[in-house]
Order: sequence, then C-alpha cells, then structure tokens
Amino acid sequence: MKLEGKSLRSDFARFVTATALSLTIFSLYAMVDGLFVARGVSEYAMSAVNLAVPIINGLFSLAVLFAVGTSTILAVWLGQGKGTEANRLFSQDIAVLLALGLCITGAMLLFTEPLARLLGATAETSAFLHAYLRGLAPFASCYMISYNLEILARTDGFPRFATVTVICGCLFHAGMDYLTIFVWKWGIVGAAVSSGSSQLLTALVFFLHFLRKRGTFRFTRFHFDRKIYRRLLPLGISDGLTELCTGVMIFLFNRTLLRHIGPDGVVSYTIIAYVNTIVINLMLGVGQGSQPLVSYHRGKSEPWACKKLLRYGLVAVAALATMSFAGLWLFAPQVVGIFLPHSPAALREYSVFAFRRYAFSYLPVGFNIFLAAFLTALERPKEAIAVSVGRGLIVQAAALFLLAETLGGGAVWFAPLASETLVLLLSLRFLRRWRQEA
Repeated sequence: MKLEGKSLRSDFARFVTATALSLTIFSLYAMVDGLFVARGVSEYAMSAVNLAVPIINGLFSLAVLFAVGTSTILAVWLGQGKGTEANRLFSQDIAVLLALGLCITGAMLLFTEPLARLLGATAETSAFLHAYLRGLAPFASCYMISYNLEILARTDGFPRFATVTVICGCLFHAGMDYLTIFVWKWGIVGAAVSSGSSQLLTALVFFLHFLRKRGTFRFTRFHFDRKIYRRLLPLGISDGLTELCTGVMIFLFNRTLLRHIGPDGVVSYTIIAYVNTIVINLMLGVGQGSQPLVSYHRGKSEPWACKKLLRYGLVAVAALATMSFAGLWLFAPQVVGIFLPHSPAALREYSVFAFRRYAFSYLPVGFNIFLAAFLTALERPKEAIAVSVGRGLIVQAAALFLLAETLGGGAVWFAPLASETLVLLLSLRFLRRWRQEA
C-alpha cells in the first residue's frame, strides 16, 4: 500500500477525499441519464430510468461485495508482507466478476419483460423501461469490474488516479448522453448505451494501469480458491448490502408511492432518489476511504491508529451531514426546477414538499454508514451487517409501510429519518462494545 507517511490525518484526508469524490461521480451516472432524459424525452421516461436504478444498484452491490472483502484482505496481507497471496486474490477477483457479469447479461436479455413488470412498469413507463434495460444489459460486466478496480486502485495507494479516471468516465458519459439523445435521437436507449460505454471506458483504463505494473498488485496466474470466500464475502456483505438496499428501497418506495399517491409521486421520488444517492455515496466515501487504512493498521497491530481514524471519520461525517441537510433544505426548489422546468406548478411544489421532509434523514444516515464500514475494516462482519441491513432495508421498510398505512402517503417521506435514528442507537452500542475490548 502506497502511503505518503506525513501523518495519519493526511493519509485519511487523501484517501477519504478521493474516495468520496469517486463515489459521488459514480452516483452521477444515473442522475445524468435522468436529467438528459427528462429534458430530451419526457418526465415519464425519467421515471423509467429511476425504476431501473435497482438493477444498477444490484450490479454495484455485487462489485462492492467482492471489492470491499478483497481490499480488506489485501490491505491486511500487505501490512503482513504477503505480496504473492495478494496478487493471486486480486486476479481471481476480476475473473469471477467477469464470469458473473456475462451470466447477468444473458438473464437480463432473456427476462426483460418479467423484470420490467417486477420493477413496477406502468402504462406510461413500460416501453421506456424495456428499452432502457435492453440497452444496459450488454454492459453488466463493465459496471462491476470498473467499480471493483476503482476500489482496488485506491487500496493499492492510488486514490487520485482512481478519482481522475472516474471523473473522465463521467464526462464521457455526459457527452455521449448529449449526442445520443439530442443529436442522434436515440431516446432512452441512448442514455443506457452512454452509461454502459462510459463504464467500459473506465474499466479499460484501470486494466491498463494494473497491466503497466505501476502499483503493488499484479495480474498473475492463480488456482481458484473457494475457501477464501468464507472470509471475503462476510467482509463485503455490509457495504454490498448498503448499495443493494438502496436499490431495494427505491423499488419499495416506487411501489408504495404508486399505491398511495400515484405516478406523480414517483416523479417526485425520482428526483429525491438521485440526490439521495449522492448524499449516501459521500458518506460511503468516508467509510470506504478509511477502510484500507483501518485494516492496514489493524494488520500492523496498531489499535491507537484505528481509534484516531474513528475520530476523524465521525468528525467528517458530522460536517457532511450538516451541510447536506442545510443545503438541500434551502435549495430544494432550485434542485427540483433543474429536473422539472416545464412541469405543472403543483407537481414542482409537491416535489419540494417531499424533498424537504426526506432531507431530515441526512442528519443520522452518515454515522450508520461510516460505523458499518469501520466495523467491517475491523473484521466484525456480523455487527456491520446488522447495521447495514437494519438501516438500509429491514427497519426502513417497516417504517415505510407503517407510516403509509397509518398516516397516509405524505408520511412516507419521514420513513428514512425514523429508521436511521433507530439504527443509530444500535450502531453506538456496537461501537461502545469495540472500544471496551480494544
């Protein structure tokens, strides 16, 4: 692992800043598609892009599942001087993702119709959703490998390179969206092809980086070691579930809103979901950025460094939470106006109403995400999984259905706040237990 060695704080700032920026750029992929589609096709086409977001989240969650577990083990092994073992695991990780991605591509093309129905296609969105899913399908491997290699490049000590690569991919994506939608008139298919081709580009750049042997990790021959997944998968499940649960909750929100509010509620939630992904990924950036450092110093038996990294992470999350809530509360009308410039005034006003209530959840969410990542880096997967699944799915889904059924559709916007607050109590209990044992 390439560390600057100036101070633990400088290494933390370097890794976290680069990771948060990279993840934020990743979150812009779907948002860019939605923005161009809303302006170049229609607001219901934008809703179709949102209905497909759980698929993209599913691909990213698989990438995170393997990458976080792999990077945690690699960081520990680097701290212990096990370079040969690290290279073999690194190579096996990419091969497995390539095979898995090809299987997903085939499944998406074969089962497009039932998949669209499952995602909540309506009369207004069905044709758009079918076209978008078929456009995404060929690029399933690219989504997973690109994101996986980005995380591993950061673990290897090249966070700035990873960030620049992701930024270039996003700029390419935006340019392709403009060409395919406004110039070539491909409609929503153009958005899918633009997103997928940008992932292909960034994956190729990362491959060249590792093939040129600039860092520690090398592609090498390996014998498939299935036993390593008993250790690897539990470590990656927490962060993978964080990403997957985001997609599942988007699915559940869409279904609940269609039932209690109607298609316009989904339009409002589409805007919230795009911005929410950015906020979540900023918080994930603090957690995932600090993970390699926590694992590395844990491998060197330096608990004092882990405690310092915990303090730095909590301070960073508190600052991001405050800025996210205040900024989005104040500028909710402007954000809604970007996506719905020509929509009826009533729809824009309701979207602002929903946005401001949802924004309260940004105050506690970062602490849960960071503490789950911190527990993962310490190889305490059961506790990390409890936090991730609780905040991302079980407790939030329960709050969503309870509030919708008892208080009506307008109350669903407070479901994330209720669930994040309850799970924060659990997170703090796990943190206290570790501090007593450390």
